[in-house]
Amino acid sequence: MWVPLFGAYTVKGGKILNVEEVATLSVQDHHSLLLESMEKEDWQGVIHQANIIIKNFPDTPFHQESFYFLGQAYFNLNDCDIANQHLNNYLRKQVAIQHFREAIELKFHIAEKFRSGYKKHIGGIELLPKWIPAKDEAIKIYEEVISALPNDDLAARALFGKGVLELQNEMFTGSVETFQTLIRRFPKHPLAPDAYVEIERVYLVQSKEKYPDAAYLDLASINLRKFRHDFPLDPRVEEAEKIHSTIQEVFAENFYEIAQFYERAKKPHASILYYSKIVKSFPNTKSAELSKRRLNILSPAGEISTHETPSKSPRSILESEVPQAPNPVTP
Repeated sequence: MWVPLFGAYTVKGGKILNVEEVATLSVQDHHSLLLESMEKEDWQGVIHQANIIIKNFPDTPFHQESFYFLGQAYFNLNDCDIANQHLNNYLRKQVAIQHFREAIELKFHIAEKFRSGYKKHIGGIELLPKWIPAKDEAIKIYEEVISALPNDDLAARALFGKGVLELQNEMFTGSVETFQTLIRRFPKHPLAPDAYVEIERVYLVQSKEKYPDAAYLDLASINLRKFRHDFPLDPRVEEAEKIHSTIQEVFAENFYEIAQFYERAKKPHASILYYSKIVKSFPNTKSAELSKRRLNILSPAGEISTHETPSKSPRSILESEVPQAPNPVTP
C-alpha cells in the first residue's frame, strides 16, 4: 500500500518514488511496454518504462536488462555520458549478460561521439548543461572496448580512435604504441594502412613542435619502409610519402637556418658543410634548391661534392661532419 506525499512523490515499500515511476502493472507488462517503445523509437517511453522496472522490480531478471535499454535510449537522445553511466551499470553484472556485445558496441559509438566533440554534463548530472569536454573519457572507453573484445573488429576501430586522440592530446609515444598495436594485432585490417599514415603524422608533429631530432626522421623512415613492404599497392602509401616529404622539409629548413647563421657569422666553411648535407640528404626539398644556389656562390669551384648519394641512415648523415650548431638558431 502506498501513501501520497507532497508534490509528485510517494512512499512505496519504504522508498520515496516519483509517482510517475510507481508500477501500475506486472513487471512483464512494463517490460513489454518498454520493448514496444524501443520498436517505435520512443526514447522517452523507453526511459520511463525502464525506470519503473529498475525502481520497483530489483529482484527480477528484467532489472539489470533495463540499464542496457536506458543506455540505448539516452544514446539516441545524444546524452552520451548518461548513456555510458547506464551501460556501466548494466555491465557490472559479469555473468549471463544478454546484450554484452551490443553494450560494448554502444560504448564504442559513445567514445566516437566524444572524440568528435560531444560534451559531458557538468558533474555527470543529467539536469545540468553539457559543457565538459569528454576526449579523456573517450580514451578510457576505447580502452574498455579493447579489453572487453581484444580480437574483435571493434577493438581495431577503438585502437585507431584512441591513437588519434592521443596524438591530439600530444601523447606522442602512446599514440605511436597504440597504432603499432593495431598493426601488430590486426595486420590485414582496413585500418592498418591508416595506422601507418598516422604514425608518420605523429613524427611530423613532433618534428614541428620540438627542435628537430634526427631520431624522428629515422623512425619515420622505418615506418614508411614497413608500410611499403606490408601494403605495396595501397594508395595510402602515397599519403604517407607526402607526410614523410614534409618531415624532410622540416629538417632541411632547420639545417638551412643553421647554414644561414654560419654564413652571416662569416664562417663560410661551416655553412658550406650544412648546405652540402642538405643537398645530399634532402635532394627533393625547397631548401636543397636554395642550398645549391648558395653553394654555387660560396664554392664556385665545386670543392665540395653535392651529388654524393648517402649510404648512412638519416640520423648519422645529419650528425656527421658538421660543426656543433646553436640550438635553437636565432637569425
